[in-house]
Amino acid sequence: MGRLSGRGLTRQLMAMGLRASKGGPGHRLRSLALALATAFLCCTAGTVVITLAADSAKQNHAQARAPRFTGKFPGERAVAHWRESGDTVGGLQHSVIFIEPLTPGASPPPGLSAWPRPGQAVLSPALAAAGQREGISDRYGRDAGRISADGLTSPSERLVYVRPTAATSPEWDETMEISGFGDPDPTPFGDSIGVVDADAFMAAVLGFLGLPAAVLTVVALRCGSAARDRRTALLDALGGMWRHRALVCVGEALWPVGAGAFIGTVPLLTAAYTDIAVPLTGYTLSAAAVRAWLPAVLLGAAGAAAAVLVASVLLHRKKGDGRSPRTPAKDRVKRRYALLCAFGLVLAMPVDLGPLAPDYRVSIVQYAIGIVLTLATLPTLIAWSMTALGRRLAGRSIAKRYPGGLIAGRWLQAYPGVVARLVVAVVVGLGLVSQVQLWVSRTTVAATEARQTFDALGDSVLIIRSRVQPASHIKAFQEETGRERAVFALLQDRREPPVLTGPCASWKAVHLPCPSARPTVLRDGDRRLSELGRWETGTPDLRIATGAIPTKGERDGIAEIKLVVISDPGDASAAGTVREAAYRHLGTAPLVNVLAGAQLIGALLDETIANWVTLLGLGGLLMAALAAAFSALAEFQVFGSRLAPVGVLAGDTHVFRSTALWYLSVPIGVAGCAGAVVSAVLGYPMVTTGGARWAPELTAVTVMGSAMLAICVGLAGGQGVVARARSWRPGAD
Repeated sequence: MGRLSGRGLTRQLMAMGLRASKGGPGHRLRSLALALATAFLCCTAGTVVITLAADSAKQNHAQARAPRFTGKFPGERAVAHWRESGDTVGGLQHSVIFIEPLTPGASPPPGLSAWPRPGQAVLSPALAAAGQREGISDRYGRDAGRISADGLTSPSERLVYVRPTAATSPEWDETMEISGFGDPDPTPFGDSIGVVDADAFMAAVLGFLGLPAAVLTVVALRCGSAARDRRTALLDALGGMWRHRALVCVGEALWPVGAGAFIGTVPLLTAAYTDIAVPLTGYTLSAAAVRAWLPAVLLGAAGAAAAVLVASVLLHRKKGDGRSPRTPAKDRVKRRYALLCAFGLVLAMPVDLGPLAPDYRVSIVQYAIGIVLTLATLPTLIAWSMTALGRRLAGRSIAKRYPGGLIAGRWLQAYPGVVARLVVAVVVGLGLVSQVQLWVSRTTVAATEARQTFDALGDSVLIIRSRVQPASHIKAFQEETGRERAVFALLQDRREPPVLTGPCASWKAVHLPCPSARPTVLRDGDRRLSELGRWETGTPDLRIATGAIPTKGERDGIAEIKLVVISDPGDASAAGTVREAAYRHLGTAPLVNVLAGAQLIGALLDETIANWVTLLGLGGLLMAALAAAFSALAEFQVFGSRLAPVGVLAGDTHVFRSTALWYLSVPIGVAGCAGAVVSAVLGYPMVTTGGARWAPELTAVTVMGSAMLAICVGLAGGQGVVARARSWRPGAD
């Protein structure tokens, strides 16, 4: 290297690496793998930044639109009334905000160009679209337009502002007075109530996407490593320093990494200029939120690409034959990885993942770190165990004159890095499958039963809670709901169980004879009534009576009425008609919900989280599958070129297949069993505190799938060597 120096040498070394990326053994496979790995890694890094961007936009909008209650800010003058309530569309709850200005110059809530007139409602675009079949645009009053993006935490938020019909409602009080909008410490409403914390979501992104992307990157960088390490040895012989080797490595990786970075940046740029509906989740990502953070998003993607180039230097050995980036055979290295794996297991075990955990966010982050640490170090421990197996296998094969076992044993002992890369995709894939199954099954018994009730009854039983109303309002409500629907009152009594009471017309509507005025227990009612008793009174034996719906009652000093409207399960218009009548005749803010609505909301939120986990898990499994494929294909190339000359000495092909089964199949099979056991241990907190259910049949399927994969890889590797041996000729390599 003596006569070349400075820029000329730098250009030549970079050019040497660029030429190597376009030719040589396995260059196409490595380039494709490296480009895909970089693309996935850039997408993952960009997703982390986009998560921060979306959370920042949500927080800013939530603070800007939050009401300033005069009870919290006593020195400010009241300019409007504000009252929150809730409603559902398709079982999912949304916030209903009742507003009434008190002064002519009061500013409307963010997202509204003006105060709606009495009897008008302004809906978010997502709510209007979701409730179109139920006629939601007329449910709360006359449709006065849509809430703009400034008043929503995301484009998919469901929210409605309603101005009551009466100019001064008797249901307003001083606790509902506000002085304006903009509270740095807001009380959440709308989608802010059920949104998963950004830290927990980022932990999921890093676990389900970041770890598989890193695995795919390592596998891609080590594809075809034998030729590169021979080139590195040549540079060493010519007096090259670490800087010279780094330039060649960067030059070789530059074009694939650049292409992958471009591919990975395209979806990030798309998200900055187009609102994207995320599949499976019902969530729409705001392009404005991403665009505000676009420099940071692009910087994150560029940092991921730069990290791949740095890794291309760090993962190449200074000396050796290219079969392992770093041999974990030394005792101190063994101890380090064993301790890290054990620490990951210990870190994941004591966490509380229940919905009422004291600090759910910290628990999720700790659990994710423990899983990542365990799955990242387990392949090295498996490779370590394979070195011990290889040593014993080689010794026994010498004694029994078994050439296949001898060759495989020596290779297992000498190349643990190859074994680690061969099994890492299997271990990570099993961990991802286990976590996806656990999160999808995560629910409570009450939520599961509520979901079953909703699936069976739908909107055929609606519970309406409101303040006591005049008799004329109750009569108007009954007339508007229609004669085919039964209207009852569920009367609460501290000394006796609740009683379902209603006129004879209502009992006839549910095909029952009129009971006596004295409460009796219903024994033979249909499922709608038995489910009503189970969820509202705690027993399917519902107490019933004939009587008029009361128009006044007291409970703890607060007059309240609870109405029950029962319709046929096939009545598609019941949900919209009953809710619209309730908002028109039952006071300012009636609360209308399906049977078991509170538990159903929790079940649907769990389903939403499960959908996010499924989406992220599918992305991670795709990367794990690609890593397994590239690792196996790269090993086939090296395996065939090294073993083909043995056919000249052995005289038959049995040595190829036996070597492949021991060297390729056994590590993958062991990894499948070890990965299943460790995944079960890592799932323990989810089962004990997170409401998840373990699926032993899925574990059995994954273990059998790993065994089948191991056999197929071994047979394919052996057959590939047979084909290679038939055409092998001695060369100057």
